[in-house]
Amino acid sequence: MTPASLDLRPLFPAIVVAVTGLAVLLAQAFTPKGGRAPAAALSLAGLAGALVAVVVIAGGRGRGAVLATSVAADDFALFFQALILAIGIVAVLLSTSYLRETATDRGEYYALVLFAIVGMLGLVSALELVAVFVALEIMSVAVYALAGLQRDRPESQEAALKYFITGSFSSAFFLYGVALLYGLTGRTSLALIAQGLRAGGIAPAAAAAGVASAGAATALALVATALLLVGFGFKVASVPFHMWAPDAYEGAPTTVTALMAAGVKAAAFGAFLRVFLQALPSLAAHWQPAVAVLAIVTMIIGNLGALAQSNLKRMLAYSSVAHAGYLMTALVAAPGLGTEAILFYLVTYAAVNLGGFGAFAALTRSGREPVTLSDMAGLSERRPLLAAALTVFLVSLTGVPVSGGFVGKFYLFSAAVRAGYAHLAIIGMLMSVVSAYYYLRVVVAMYMEPPVGEDPWSRVGTGAALALTISTTVVLVLGVYPGPLMAWARAAAGSLR
Repeated sequence: MTPASLDLRPLFPAIVVAVTGLAVLLAQAFTPKGGRAPAAALSLAGLAGALVAVVVIAGGRGRGAVLATSVAADDFALFFQALILAIGIVAVLLSTSYLRETATDRGEYYALVLFAIVGMLGLVSALELVAVFVALEIMSVAVYALAGLQRDRPESQEAALKYFITGSFSSAFFLYGVALLYGLTGRTSLALIAQGLRAGGIAPAAAAAGVASAGAATALALVATALLLVGFGFKVASVPFHMWAPDAYEGAPTTVTALMAAGVKAAAFGAFLRVFLQALPSLAAHWQPAVAVLAIVTMIIGNLGALAQSNLKRMLAYSSVAHAGYLMTALVAAPGLGTEAILFYLVTYAAVNLGGFGAFAALTRSGREPVTLSDMAGLSERRPLLAAALTVFLVSLTGVPVSGGFVGKFYLFSAAVRAGYAHLAIIGMLMSVVSAYYYLRVVVAMYMEPPVGEDPWSRVGTGAALALTISTTVVLVLGVYPGPLMAWARAAAGSLR
């Protein structure tokens, strides 16, 4: 490939964020002892600049460009990149007051957030399995470090260690799947793998190893698909690969938990969709029933697990598991309406989780966070606006009408019904009813129980207030006016066909 044909435009957003991460580290290094580096301001500027780059590319200057057949700037990638960068901006806004109250206001926090976002941006735009793996590891390593950032808390160290160990296993499964597909087809490009599997082509190396029949090749391809499904199952926290989520969500700093719940899940589902729809469409008849089974057990175990939790962060962790199941109900209907529904729901889900975890982070004072129902008692009297915002988020997670969560679930379950998986939609609706108990008991505590003792919580900072306002607005607007976002999601989904 000649330098003239090396189109770097698909990498521009990631380059901007990576350079900003380096700038944050340098600013921290050159800040006089006792001073405070402008890490948050630099991070916001870099993320906003990257978002502008995405908008410019989407406007026609580089839209559809591909770098070395490995990284794309198609509508699907641009949709997810805009979502991930918006998540990053809200996460940084939430972090300023939280880091100050927990005495973890260090520049490396923001640098790690930015490097995690670089990995997420690469993950949703990669057209080749090795590129997917590299982006996955960039994201994962940064999030492992973020989870253990509070070094004086054993829970934080436990969260980082468990997340690291299970993440390493998931990477191994993913790599074994990549190796099998490469050995079978001689390619790592998603499009070329799909072409080879459709044509029944076997790489010379595979033929030399004794894979001489179409049946043997199909069997190996199914094993590779199963390994990839396990690898992505860990990342999206689907059952039975969810065991890391409750401990990691509980132990990690709350703003990191928000980034994990919103950003990591969005990026993982973006890669999940691209790999399975662009590389393995000829095997859909085999992997769709497996995904349907995973969706059922994930919805059931996630919701039943949440019922038993007294810790609010663990409750939302099991809720995150259940929502992975809801999203997987539409994956069986992809491409088409299923893909559109997943993209729409990921936006509402990101706003809700950033808002929910952000509300807990905003109340943190001197290292103490609200983690139990008793901590939320009487919050409506002491923080009426925050209690109202948190109610909106919990109602949306339940799927009550006039919220983004209701519209999102309607699209997810409609896609499953149209694909012939009506039983998934029925189970999803029943589990949504079950979820109302553990979501709404928080609302009951805030509005129907009297406050206990003196007010122990911090006033909501300016950055956190802005972040919560953005999240609340997104949830409410999408609940009554979902059309523009759904149209954008439909255009993005068209890139995978």
